[in-house]
Formats: sequence, C-alpha cells, structure tokens
Amino acid sequence: MKSKFNRVAALSIIGLFGFLNFANAAFVNCGGYDEDGTKMPECDIPTLILTINVIINFLLSWAWLISLVFIVWSGIQMTFSGGNEETLTKAKASLSNAVIGFIIIMIAFVLLNFVVGLLTGTGGLDANALKNAFRLIP
Repeated sequence: MKSKFNRVAALSIIGLFGFLNFANAAFVNCGGYDEDGTKMPECDIPTLILTINVIINFLLSWAWLISLVFIVWSGIQMTFSGGNEETLTKAKASLSNAVIGFIIIMIAFVLLNFVVGLLTGTGGLDANALKNAFRLIP
C-alpha cells in the first residue's frame, strides 16, 4: 500500500510540472494565425530548426526532472538501507547511474543549443536557451 502511494504521489508531482511546462510551451511559431488573429510569418528553415530545438529542450527538461528524481530516490534508499549491504550497493549503483545520466543530459543540452545557434546564425549557445527549455522561469 505504501509503495502504491509513493508511486501515485511521484506521478502526481511529475504530472503537475509537466502540465505547467506544457501549458506554456508554444511549439510552432510560424504559419497560421496567433491568438489576436494576426497572420504569423511563413515557416522557413531557421524557424523549423528553432521549433525542433524547442521540442528537444522540452524533452530534455523532462529528462532532467526524471534524473533528479532518481538522484533523490537513491539518496533516500541509501539513508534507509539500515546497514544492509545489498540495499546500499544497489542504491550506490542507482545514484552513479543517475548522476551519469544527468551529466549526459547536460552535455546534450549544451551541444544541441550550440549547434542550433550556429545553424540559425544566432552564434553559439543561446543565452535564453535554459529559460526556453523550462518555460517556467519568468
């Protein structure tokens, strides 16, 4: 029963963050009409690249959240292992895997935004990339 409650609580928190992040994300910023009824500019290659960048940054923000949840969960398992070597070993392995995953996600974020900056002519890493990735930062 306690395990089921923990899963429901974790999924509820992740769902809340996902809803807040998805509610503010405007993936396509070209073609069609905006909320005011004014015509938006036509889509071109740099706009397509930036749209793909926004989508990938959105997915990377989810990956960051999941890796942080695994880091915290591993710490909790280590704390409550009660001296059990098997549980402690599993928690350490889980923690190292979560940290490695977090580092890989960060490297992917930096490389992606650097390449997109070069392709779109904004030059290297976009200063607003982190803000655009999370969309919750004012």
